[in-house]
Amino acid sequence: MVQTIHPAACDAAVAARLARLRNKGEAMEDWLYNHQPAMTPQAVRQAARDIAGITDFDAQYASTIESVKLDVGLGRQLGIRSTPTFYINGVKVEGMWAPQFFDQAIAYELAHAK
Repeated sequence: MVQTIHPAACDAAVAARLARLRNKGEAMEDWLYNHQPAMTPQAVRQAARDIAGITDFDAQYASTIESVKLDVGLGRQLGIRSTPTFYINGVKVEGMWAPQFFDQAIAYELAHAK
């Protein structure tokens, strides 16, 4: 990536993907969310080992980071500049909404679909 928010961003993205393959994605994502301020690549790799049992992080990194790069490229094409960003029937929604607002937006779009 050309620019990241923090030095562990790529490791975090890889760890989340690898953890999902082991049905530990939610636990890994919780750890990543709760450890953002002090996150380092080494800490992410240790958490991946501890939480998801990923013992071959380095071996899987190169192939997994390629799928991350594809998603980053798609995000750029869609004009995504921050997370979370959602699209509801082609309408870009930046930032987090309460669930009931998503429900209302989706219901509106379904009612007005052509």
